[in-house]
Amino acid sequence: MSMVSKRQKEDGPEAVAAHPDFQHPWIKELLADPQKKWTSQVPRMALGNTVTNSMFEKILGGPECIRAHLSFNRPCREPDAVKGVEECWLLAIGHDIDGKTGRAHGGFNACVLDQIMGSVTHHANPVPNPPATANLNIDYKAPVATPCVILLRAWITETSNRKVWVKATIEYGDGTVCCASTALFVYPRPEKL
Repeated sequence: MSMVSKRQKEDGPEAVAAHPDFQHPWIKELLADPQKKWTSQVPRMALGNTVTNSMFEKILGGPECIRAHLSFNRPCREPDAVKGVEECWLLAIGHDIDGKTGRAHGGFNACVLDQIMGSVTHHANPVPNPPATANLNIDYKAPVATPCVILLRAWITETSNRKVWVKATIEYGDGTVCCASTALFVYPRPEKL
């Protein structure tokens, strides 16, 4: 787990949902969906002295970066989804990820889009060695104002052997799409494991 405080990690998703930033009516409605299933919050695996996703844990987990994070999956309504499920993240973000005052840095947007797309890919096929990003394209449609809560959604659109194509968005609660992304992820060759 990452992007949440130690207390939130111990309390689980219901306690994180009580975070002050998550009290907007649109969030409460989203979290009340009975088809939603909680997933791990950006999986963290200890590997000797290294930690996967350490950038999220150590850099972006600050009190004014990503202040709270929830992740879940639900049925995907996108017509090009091949797995029928989408991964969703709610992120409460602060000013420490600004590129310009009051606006999230475009690199932050790219980073969280890459992360959720890799996550949905890995969760669809949870092998020991996760896939790597081979190509990432982003259309920046509107600024992400800070502080705010954003919804990230990611779904798989195609698979072929070791290749997985994914789409994702960053949205506001009213459905405004701030960023739309497509990516290609590739699993390592078995002989490279």
